[in-house]
Amino acid sequence: LMPHFWRSAKLQLLERVTDEIRVTNHRTRKQHRDAVRPPLHQRCPFLGGSLGMTPRSVIGRRFIHNVVGNMTARNAPPSDPLVVILGSTGTGKSELAIELATRFNGEIINADAMQMYKGLPIITNKITPEERRGVPHHLLDHIGLDQPTWIVEDFKREANKVIREIRSRGNLPIVVGGTHYYTNALLFEDTLVGADDEKPKDSDVKVDDDTSSFPILHEPTDVILAKLREVDPIMADRWHPNDRRKISRSLQIYLQHGRPASEIYAEQRQRKMAENKAGNGSAGPWQALLFWVYSDPEILKERLDKRVDKMLTAGLGDETQSMYEYVRAKEAAGQQVDYTRGIWQSIGFKEFSPYLKALNSSDPPTDPSVLEVLKATGLEEMKTSTRQYAKYQTRWIRTKIVPLLQEQPGALDHLFVMDSTDVARWSANVLDPAVDVARRFLKGEEMPAPTGLSEAARDVLREATAQTERTLCRRTCEICKTTCVTEQDWTKHVKSRRHNVLLKKMKRRALTAAERPLAVVPVETKEERDAVATDRSSSPEVDGLGMFDAPSKP
Repeated sequence: LMPHFWRSAKLQLLERVTDEIRVTNHRTRKQHRDAVRPPLHQRCPFLGGSLGMTPRSVIGRRFIHNVVGNMTARNAPPSDPLVVILGSTGTGKSELAIELATRFNGEIINADAMQMYKGLPIITNKITPEERRGVPHHLLDHIGLDQPTWIVEDFKREANKVIREIRSRGNLPIVVGGTHYYTNALLFEDTLVGADDEKPKDSDVKVDDDTSSFPILHEPTDVILAKLREVDPIMADRWHPNDRRKISRSLQIYLQHGRPASEIYAEQRQRKMAENKAGNGSAGPWQALLFWVYSDPEILKERLDKRVDKMLTAGLGDETQSMYEYVRAKEAAGQQVDYTRGIWQSIGFKEFSPYLKALNSSDPPTDPSVLEVLKATGLEEMKTSTRQYAKYQTRWIRTKIVPLLQEQPGALDHLFVMDSTDVARWSANVLDPAVDVARRFLKGEEMPAPTGLSEAARDVLREATAQTERTLCRRTCEICKTTCVTEQDWTKHVKSRRHNVLLKKMKRRALTAAERPLAVVPVETKEERDAVATDRSSSPEVDGLGMFDAPSKP
């Protein structure tokens, strides 16, 4: 009786759950559970009745909950799956992409702006043909050195075309790269990337790359900023005084459209809020799976420094020399090269430019040590730039991508942090959990909680999701001569080691002056003291130094 009972019970259970999944697979996971999980005795009526048995006494409550719970929690597989791998340089994004592609019939789409250029595999840190292991790569070695860097619209158009082709072959598209505003464009339809770093998507704010009609855009940065402050003070206060690219872009929008960029961006935000409120936002289940490959910053610094050293031994010097000769040939032909655009802004070329100029000079230094010093300086500057870029990439994910994921229903549950800090535990910490999550995602199975993968995942995600919106607040530190454009940057600056070292030095100098013998201290008139008080800086730390002034007479 019991074997027959078990077979009958399982068949009825499978038929009931399959029918429920077929009818309700369009619901969200919570709606699905609420709708298809009635009380236990209703889910399994065959366990009682004529046999006179209760569910607990026949096969156990734990078994029923495990079987029915797992089966009813299953969602339909994503119809248009997309895997996106994020992370700063040097964390192992490309390696993970290759591993996933070999296991799930994947093809890789490059989302690194510099790796789109043909050639120069060392300075752009491209994955080698051997490391690709036969996996198809798209948008890699794709454009010539003379072409400008792709803007968001260019990448989105071509990447979506490639994604459709990959899906038509029944394969999985995997997007990987460190140019995160590219991935933003693929993941989110109405992002306002243009307001901060790139051209806006909105057709009202299209900007022509030809700036010949506006001579002021070729003036020094302070002149452009002064004009921007005159026509659009909101955007002028938003950018750092040295950020020429963003300042020029904001002024160019005004010159071409006759309206301040801040006004256009405000209209975009209002329109997006109205669409979301009306329910016209993105609907349906989230179709993308995101892996954020993360390494501890201190460990990553050492790793990046070693990588730059390896690049030098692998032929970085020859590549930078070929780039320098290419530039000289262009300039000899009367063509001006813009070092702030295209491949020329890649990390490595500009850092070694002083060394290359001295090396190729018609009157090179007679002392070989001079060239060695310039080369060593270029190497250290390249390491510094690489570390700064890694911090920038991580900050972008935290401040741009995570907030947008929070706005999309269920999207944040598809962001998984992979801890690649310990390279020796790559398989255990990165590869194995990523493969398991990807398998569950593609089959429509319930995925683990992103915060439960590791302690690093929990801490990184909590910090990223708790980060508040950056508050615009322009301040200048008179001690360090540094300008900050947000409240968060100002708080970080006043807590920095450099600021506090300079503050202590200033206090020591003021204290030394106060302890000098009174006989050698010049007596100031009331008018002079008033003038000093009037000229005193607005920086709070400098104001606090007034305690060292000589006391005035009552």
